[in-house]
Amino acid sequence: MKKLYIFLIFIFLSFFLAVPVLAATTSAQSKWELLQQGREEKMESLQLRKQERLEALEQKREEVKERIQTKREAFQARLQEIKDENKQRITERIDTQLGNINEKATNSMSNVLSKMEALLEKLASRVEKLEERGKDIDTIAVETAIAEAEAAIAAAQAAVEEQAGKDYVIEFTDESGLRIGASEAKTSLRTDLKAVKELVKTARQAVVTALTSAKTVKQATEE
Repeated sequence: MKKLYIFLIFIFLSFFLAVPVLAATTSAQSKWELLQQGREEKMESLQLRKQERLEALEQKREEVKERIQTKREAFQARLQEIKDENKQRITERIDTQLGNINEKATNSMSNVLSKMEALLEKLASRVEKLEERGKDIDTIAVETAIAEAEAAIAAAQAAVEEQAGKDYVIEFTDESGLRIGASEAKTSLRTDLKAVKELVKTARQAVVTALTSAKTVKQATEE
């Protein structure tokens, strides 16, 4: 009878000791699944925003297409009045090149901004993990830096979309004005792209600042 009593106590203790372990395992598994789900949702969100950026560029081009088309028709009409066929070909080639340069540049800058945004998402996730460790960590500086970087990216993206809607038709009245018209169109494109690239550069520097701030916080947790 005594042995049976001891056996029952053993079973009873084993059951209640096992319950917390099982609960802890289930809790840890659930937490991991939530984190994994969160990462997947963030990746999907980044891909969606990247696609939306590309669509925004195309939409901007479509919005100004009618206005540009009118200018292009006038350009083609004046071009046909030029007697020198070689000058016609050169002028038309330059005109096409300017449009291609602007399109490639705006697409490239938009992709760069998407990569910056993805980097910030990862950085924000790491900061959250540091906070989850339960240590007394001051993350205000890095969170501020991330917010400023996000704002800089948004400003740069708006400028990129605006630039995508621009066209650089060579303006001239007669054959003698071809060289000047082509030169002015090139200069205008160069100046506009430089201004937008400066905004992208500012966004990149803001991201670097956020990364540096995060690195400082991480080092503080390891001390």
